[in-house]
Amino acid sequence: MRVLVADASPFFRDALRDVLENTADIEVVAVAGTADDAIRLAEHHVPAVAVVDVHLSGDGLHALRRIHQRASEVKLVALCGLIDAPSESELRELGVVEYVIKGVPNRKIVAAIRRAADPR
Repeated sequence: MRVLVADASPFFRDALRDVLENTADIEVVAVAGTADDAIRLAEHHVPAVAVVDVHLSGDGLHALRRIHQRASEVKLVALCGLIDAPSESELRELGVVEYVIKGVPNRKIVAAIRRAADPR
């Protein structure tokens, strides 16, 4: 499964990429640090899933909306902070199919990505 990772924090971005690259059925095809890069890379690579920080530099919510509009086949997973997370209904309106709170165990992030890619 091809995945794009977009997060404002270089530390979190790199850590998540490493976790996903060490998961047998996941290939990280692109990593972005800004909303504009996330949109551009999603359009270029058309991953199965894009994992996008809602606080991405340049507006993560904008990135989610644009990716959903321009590459609707890409399933969206939102990364949120616990205190300032957008509402679930707001995220659904942006095309998000799964969301995870930062700080959960890595296995929960991987499970959310898999559910997003294969929503049975």
